[in-house]
This record gives sequence, structure tokens and C-alpha cells, in this order.
Amino acid sequence: MDLSKYIDLYLSDGREHLAALRAGLPESAGEAPADVNALFRHAHSLKGMAASMGFEATAALSHALESLLGTWRAGALPTAPAVLASLEALDLLEALTDAVQTSGGEGDLVPPAQACAKKLSGVAGAPATPAPAAAAASPPAPAASPEVPSPSAQGPEARVTVAIDASSALPAARLLVVSQRLQQAFGRCTMEPPLAEVQAGNLRRARFRVPLGPGLKEAARQLRELAEVAEVTLEVCQAGPAARGEAAVVPSVRIPAPDLDDLLTLTSDLLHHLNLLESGLGSVERRHHRFWLEKHRALLDGLFDRVLSVRLVPFELLTERLARLVRDLSARTGKPLRFEVSGADQKVDRALLERLLDPLSHLLRNSADHGVEPRQERRERGKPEEGLLSLEIQREGEALLVSVRDDGRGLDETAIARAAVERGLLTSQEAALLTRKQILEFITLPAFSTRSEVSELSGRGVGMDVVRAAAESLGGRLEMASEAGKGSRFTLAIPSAATLTQVLVFGWTGAQRFGVPASQVRRIFPLSAHPLVWVGSRRCLRAGDDLLPVLSWRGGPVGRDGCALALSGPEGEKVLLVSDVYQTERVVIHPWGPPLDMIPHWIGGALLSSGEIAYIVDGRALARQEERTADVSPAP
Repeated sequence: MDLSKYIDLYLSDGREHLAALRAGLPESAGEAPADVNALFRHAHSLKGMAASMGFEATAALSHALESLLGTWRAGALPTAPAVLASLEALDLLEALTDAVQTSGGEGDLVPPAQACAKKLSGVAGAPATPAPAAAAASPPAPAASPEVPSPSAQGPEARVTVAIDASSALPAARLLVVSQRLQQAFGRCTMEPPLAEVQAGNLRRARFRVPLGPGLKEAARQLRELAEVAEVTLEVCQAGPAARGEAAVVPSVRIPAPDLDDLLTLTSDLLHHLNLLESGLGSVERRHHRFWLEKHRALLDGLFDRVLSVRLVPFELLTERLARLVRDLSARTGKPLRFEVSGADQKVDRALLERLLDPLSHLLRNSADHGVEPRQERRERGKPEEGLLSLEIQREGEALLVSVRDDGRGLDETAIARAAVERGLLTSQEAALLTRKQILEFITLPAFSTRSEVSELSGRGVGMDVVRAAAESLGGRLEMASEAGKGSRFTLAIPSAATLTQVLVFGWTGAQRFGVPASQVRRIFPLSAHPLVWVGSRRCLRAGDDLLPVLSWRGGPVGRDGCALALSGPEGEKVLLVSDVYQTERVVIHPWGPPLDMIPHWIGGALLSSGEIAYIVDGRALARQEERTADVSPAP
């Protein structure tokens, strides 16, 4: 049978098992896994899948890992060699999966996989060779062995009916995986109709007869979690005590990401048309239909939130890979490192999460190599030998803040300024006039480095420029803070994508309409009651005893009948002068594509109830941009 058409299915399911193993394997000796039974099942399933596809090195390594997990399941505590061997095996399994995806085979990774399997068997005390691939690929013949009775043999049986989702492109492949899972779990499994008929007729439903046992319900739940399995139902063929009370399993359906994107767009269009309907009604009709409008708006808001929540994934999917990177960095630099994470339960769009992997990896490498001191230097400074790298994820209004912090030596602004002068970027006199923030900006320039020698991790000037470019490509920014002897902090501030946000719509006479998140607007001042005054070279609005700086950005003239929007910023409130304030609306903010995504204070665009497109402005970024402009202005 040609198995090449099942490669995508193998890769998809295999990566899920590897991700579960990555999340559950212990990282230190003496620490028993929270759910070793689940880890054992994932390794067992991966072994069976690889064996059925003919990937013998992956099957052997998975079998060796399964044997090690079996000892932990029996009560043995993980030893340091066993933990290291299990993590090495997981790295190799991921590499083998990548090799299958790129080349269709396991390539030159077979020898190291075999060596790792032997190492695992040494620490587990179990053989490293799994059952032959052919045995895992197809059910054994009836009555072939006294240990495997024929389907007609005496004994209670259960019937498992599995239906594949209608959207599946390869229903026969999915049913083959179900057959293999049941075969592995119960030793024998009969498929009705046979696989050949399922493939010939492209059938989406099959019935499996298996021995009745205590693990049947759990096996059915695992089948339900397989990709594109729409329904799993159990039925007892011959009454048995273990099966009484078994019932149909609630179906679970996977939805492709593009379908979720389309569903989100359709929901936002429905919200827009409801806004159009409401804006087209007269005041009397609006009052008459007020309850109907409010009910449907609440229903659509709830639908949008549910669709959006399904499309989001927890940030911890990325932190697992970053924790592995920190372990590798600790081994390569010879510095003991501790990795702490907070806010990993924050949910973000999957596409955004994938784009954050590269910049965060650069930041961790930079902190491990440049920031954290060698253990001897840390002892001399009275610090613990183990350096700290921490990742913090939080939300601030409509922005996602992802920070990487270390407790190392901090950034040496003198060395940075000296390197800038040596490279001819500025003169020593100009360097003396720069602020600390301006000096730190130099490390984000391409090919800029304070290292005179090139190491495996740094010295080539590649890293911080990649981080800054990644943040700006996402419509965000990179913020840096450092204190000598105490460490550095790098923060990626990124606007959320595709969110339902309350915005205040404003503009200038005859100009395009704009919006700002309502959460950023503290107060609105009519200019007829609050005068504008000059304080030195800065224009300010007088609000009682307060003098609020005026932002210079605007889209047209503003007269005495205009308004001032007080926006919350990192250095306090600043006001934006506008000629018209229209209304507040809940809108879907869509990020801009190039080249508009390069404008740092623009979050994206939104479709208003009037049918117009509004440019959504990030008030905090706007205030921060003007602060930088003021910093580099020549002194009077």
C-alpha cells in the first residue's frame, strides 16, 4: 500500500504527540512527571505511527523512550542521566520529524537516533528494539497466535463506531490511524468494512470490534481527540461488567485556521451591517426597536468573542521551545541559567505567536551571552551563581507586552558610545550630548556590536536589529531599559490583531476619520473652556491647576470650537487637538499591510457603521514618538 499520501497526517499527529511530551517531560532529577500515563500513551502512539509508516529509527527511539516512561510509571523516580537522555531523545524525535517533512525520510539522523535509543535503554534497563513495522502496520491474522484470539473467539466484545468529519480530504487515512490505535491498545481489532473497501469507496464511517476491557472508555476519548474525528460511539456486543454504563462520546471537531479567519470576517461583517441598520433608522424607529437591536448586538458580540477565542492559542506553546533554548544556551556558555515565565496563559493569535519565536530567541541569546556574567564574576559581585532569564507576557490596553529580562551586568552605555564613535556613526562631541535612551538605540543598528571577537553566539552585530525589525513589522516597537550591575529588560510592545475594541471616533473638518481606543482616553476638554498656553518652548492645555502638553500631530486646523483628547501615556497625560468628536463604536481592528504597517503609531484600520474606514491610532505610541523627537531636538 502506498503510504506517501499519509505523510501529512503522520506529521500533523506526530507533532502533537511531541508537543505533549515536551510539555510533560521533567527537567530535573527526582521530579516525577505530573501525568506519566499520558506521556506513556503519547510515546506509544508515536511509535505505532512511525512503525506503520516505515520510519524505523523514529519507532525505535520512541519505543526506548516509552520503556523509560514505563519505569517511571512503575514508581521509579527520574535520575539525572535519564532526564538528560529523555530530553535528548525528544530533540532527536523532533529533528527526525523535520527530516521527514523536508526530505520524506530520516536521512543521516538514523545513527544518532540509534545511539540515543541505546542510551535510553541503558538508563531504563529495557530493550531498545520495538515490534517489527509490519506488525504495527496491519492487524495480526486470526488465530495466528494463542495470545491473540480470533474475532470470533469467546469473550465479551465492544463495537466502536467512528465517523470522520465531512471536510476531511483523506478519510481512509484517518480510519487507518483509528485501526492502528485500537490494535495497539487491545491487541486485536477487526474493521468493518475492510480498509480496501473504505479506500475504494472513500467511506467516512467504519465499525471496529475490539475485546471488552476497562480501558475502553479512555481509548474512545483518545480517538475523539484525533484530527478530523467527528464522532465516536461505543456499543457492547456481549454484556460485560466493565462496559456497563458506557455511552456515546461527545464529538470533537478541528477547524482549519483559514476557515476560522473566514468565520471571523463574516461575523465582523454582520456587526458592521447591524451598525448600518441602526444608523439608518430614525430616532422614533430606533427607540421602537431598541430591545431588538440590543439583543442582536449582544448575540453578535458574543459570537465574535467565541470565534476569536477559538482562534487564539496560549502563549505557553512558545515558552516550551524557549525553555529548551535556555537549556541549550546554559550548556553552550557554561553559565548555569534559570528560566522563569509569567503570563504564559495569555492567549494570542497563532500567526502572531509564530512570528515572535525568532525575536525572542535573539533576545534570550543576547541576554545569556552579553548580559549574564560568568559564575566567578557573579560570585565576586555577591550574586547567586545561577543567572536569571525571565519572560513576562501581559496586556496593557490593546497592546501585548512581551518582556525578556536578565539579572546580569546591564548594558554598558560607555562601551556602546565608544563603539559608535569608532565606527564613524558620530563624533565624540555628539556622543557626549546623547541621552541614555539614545545611546541604547545604537545596539539595534545592523552590524553594530561592542564585541571585538566573534563567538558562536554573538559578535557579528546580528540580533538586536532583527528584534527591532520584527517588532516594527508587527506594528509595534522595542523598548529597552538597563541598570548597571542589575540587568537589562527588553520589551516588545505589539498591538493586538483582529480584536473587537471600543474606539472613540474623531477627525478634522473635511479630513479622513480617525479612532483611538477608548481605554486610552482619560478626559475630553472643550477648547472654548480650556485655554492653550506656552510654557517655555512647549504648548500646553490648562486644565485647572494642571498643564497638559499638546501633541503636535494633527490632520487639520483646530479652532475654539474644537476639543482636546487627554491620552494616557508613559510619562503622564498628553492632549491631542481635534476639531470633531463623533461617537464611540465597537469595531474590529485589522492590522495594516505594508507600507502602512511601518508607521509606529497606527494600530490598523476599522470599518465604521457609516461605511467609512477609520485609521486607528495608538495614543501611547504617538506620545512616545514625540518624546523621542523632543529628546533629539537641539538645546535652545
